Amino acid sequence: MVGTMKMRMMPTDQDEVNDRRWIVVADADQDAANLLAGYLLHQRFRAYPTGRGSEALRVAQVHPLSLAVIDVQLADMAGRELFQRLRAIDPALPVVMTTADFGATIEMEARRLGVIQYVQKPFDFRRLELVARRICAMPLRLAAGVPEA
Repeated sequence: MVGTMKMRMMPTDQDEVNDRRWIVVADADQDAANLLAGYLLHQRFRAYPTGRGSEALRVAQVHPLSLAVIDVQLADMAGRELFQRLRAIDPALPVVMTTADFGATIEMEARRLGVIQYVQKPFDFRRLELVARRICAMPLRLAAGVPEA
C-alpha cells in the first residue's frame, strides 16, 4: 500500500501570532474597508471588512478579535456605539478609530473612550500594519492598556 504524505510549511512565529485572532475593519465606505482589510490580508493577518456595525459585532461573537479598526460613523450605527458594544463582548479589545472629518472634539471623545490610535483618512496602511503587528505580538490585556492582575 502506497501512502501519500501532505507537506505542510511550518509557520513562522509571526504567522502563528497573526493566525490566532482576527482584525475587523468597520468603515461606512465599504471600498475603504475592503482596501484596508485586503492590505492586512496581504500582510498575513486575518482581516474582515464590513460597512456595518451589526456585522462587525457578529464577527466578534464568532471569532476572537485582536484588533478593531472602526470608522467614526458606520452605515447602521455610530463608531462610538460599536466601540462600546465590542468592549462589552471583550473589555480588553484594542480599538483604532478612523475618520475623514478631523475635529479635536471627535478625537478627544475617542481617546476618552479608550481607543489606542486615532487615525485620519486617507489611511497610512503601513502605520496601521505596524499598529496591528505591535498589538498582535503582545499579551491581549496589555494591548488594550489593561494592567495584568
